[in-house]
Formats: sequence, C-alpha cells, structure tokens
Amino acid sequence: MNKIKWLGVAAGLVLLLGAAIGWMVLKDRKEPLNQSEFFVSSEKGKLQWLECSSRMGKIKGTFHQQQLIEEIGKVPIIQEYKYPLTGKKTDKGYELQITQKGKTQTYIAKFSGKNLLVQEQGKENDVMYQSSNKNKLDKYAARLQQELDEALYYAEEKEKNRLNTFFTEIKSVYGYFYSEENGEYQLLLKIDEALRQGELEGSLLMMSYTGNEQKPYEEIRYKLNGITDGLMVKFFTQVDGKKTTLQGNFQAATVGLNLSFWKTNQKLMFHAVTEKEFERSYEEFKIKAKN
Repeated sequence: MNKIKWLGVAAGLVLLLGAAIGWMVLKDRKEPLNQSEFFVSSEKGKLQWLECSSRMGKIKGTFHQQQLIEEIGKVPIIQEYKYPLTGKKTDKGYELQITQKGKTQTYIAKFSGKNLLVQEQGKENDVMYQSSNKNKLDKYAARLQQELDEALYYAEEKEKNRLNTFFTEIKSVYGYFYSEENGEYQLLLKIDEALRQGELEGSLLMMSYTGNEQKPYEEIRYKLNGITDGLMVKFFTQVDGKKTTLQGNFQAATVGLNLSFWKTNQKLMFHAVTEKEFERSYEEFKIKAKN
C-alpha cells in the first residue's frame, strides 16, 4: 500500500509540475513582448530596433542600430552596431539594460497599443518603437539605404565645393601666428602657395629671445613644403640639418590649425592673423626683448 501510495503522490507531483510548466508556457505566449518579431524606431539617418523575448519574466535579446555617417572628407557609410539587451518585467512595464561599449544604460519601457514606448532612465522624452515584422524592418532598412545612396551621389560634389572653398580662403590669409604669454619665442607660419591638388609651399618664421644684450632676439626662417586635404596637414623642413616633419589639423582656413613643433611635446595652436595684427605683435615682442 505504501508503494502504491507513493506512486500516487509522485504521479500527482508530475501532473502539478506539468500543469505549472504548461501555465508558464501559455503565459509566455500571451506576453505582449513576444507578439512581435521586432520593435523599430526610424528617423532620418538612423534606424534602431529591439529584437527580444520574455521568458518567465526575464528578457533577453539584442539592440540593433544602423546609422548614416557623413564626415567631412570621407565617403558616407552606414555604421551598424549590435548590443546585448537584458531586462525584467515590472509592475509598470519593463526595465531594460543595454550594454554599449562597456557601459550599461537602463531604460524603462511600456506598451502603447502594440508599440513600445522606451525612455532612458533619468530623461523625460521617450521613443516610440513600432511593432514590426521582417518585411516592415526590411522596408525601413531600404529607406536608410536610399539615404546612403543619395549621400554618396552628392558626396563628390560636396567634397569638391569644400576643397574649392578651403583653397580659396587659405590664399586670403596673411599667416598663422603662435605666441604664448611670457614665452621665449613666437612663430609665424606663412603659406605662399597652395595648389588645388593639396601641395603647399611656405615658411615658418621663429622669433626667440637670446638673453644677449647686444642681440636680444633672433629670427630664423625655415622653408616649408607640405601637403593637405583641407583637414590634415603635414609640413617638411630642415632643422639643424635634420629632416623634420610638422603635422596637425586645420580647424578652418580662416580660423587656424594645430601643429606639432620640434621644441615641444605637444601641438601648438596657430590662429589666422592679418598683416597688421602680426606687425603689432612683432613690435611688442622686440620691445620686450630689449627691456
């Protein structure tokens, strides 16, 4: 009888366990988060979607992001990222964690009809992610691809206009000047020739204090040859008989550039000056040197 009794109890436990599992499976099937393949947010130049599911209140999935990247001087591309997504169900909806580049950010989500409203924790605005299937997602992706095609179509013309503007402006600049307060030297970079192909010719005038009462300051002019694409710049010269490279980046032709210098371990910021502005600084430098 005891054996029969225990067999009955075991059978009952199996039935209860099966019923519980069946109930959880049924509950997961009815879970709103599991009713859509994707939840998609699309705006100009950017496509994002959540691919996730909920099992017994725990959420796992992937956060996808595609973004149109247009950088000056570079070919437009669509950059794609995938980030792990985890989370849990709460009384008010869902709490999601997305880990991007080693940093985990928390989001609060809730349904609005079939769509998902997602709000970054600590921020006021939320983003609508629309319930979508594979066909709808492909249409959003095709729209972003069309934006890329248009960007590529106009990229060559934009780049041509950018370079034309840069080389026109650089010819209007008297020079690029660097000076530090109470410094031992000041520098004037002049670009005498700038070809549309990117070749540069010019000079670097270095004015420095000597500490010699008879000759309190000296000037050395270094001949420069260089190349630029309107963004990066490299100059080549001779310093004490050694080949030396100066390299940096333009902010804009009429603004200035940062440039490495052999006397320092950091880049110096040269700003565009007029001839009158330079002459004033030059005279002030000579007066300080003599006093």
